[in-house]
Amino acid sequence: MDRRGFLLGLAGVLGAGSAAGALLTSSAEAAVLNQLRDIAPEAEEGLEAVAHAPDGTPIEATQWGPPGPPPPGWRRRRRRRRRVCAVRRDRWGRPVRRCWYVYR
Repeated sequence: MDRRGFLLGLAGVLGAGSAAGALLTSSAEAAVLNQLRDIAPEAEEGLEAVAHAPDGTPIEATQWGPPGPPPPGWRRRRRRRRRVCAVRRDRWGRPVRRCWYVYR
């Protein structure tokens, strides 16, 4: 039997066992999406509306759309790439064509 292969396999089994144990012992539970669909946030005057999950955890409102117009003075510079090729010598002295991209 190959000693290195045996030790590597043994270490892999131990690592997989500890990782599986760590994942299975976590007690985090996700809220079911069907329960969250019917929740309508109740808005009070002057206060921001906050929805709650079935277990009472508050659900924060997030901004998912585009961030809006860019600030003044900001402009986007487009970087164009160009393919450059050259003939180089490999380690046996034969000419080999090498290509790479250059951004300008």
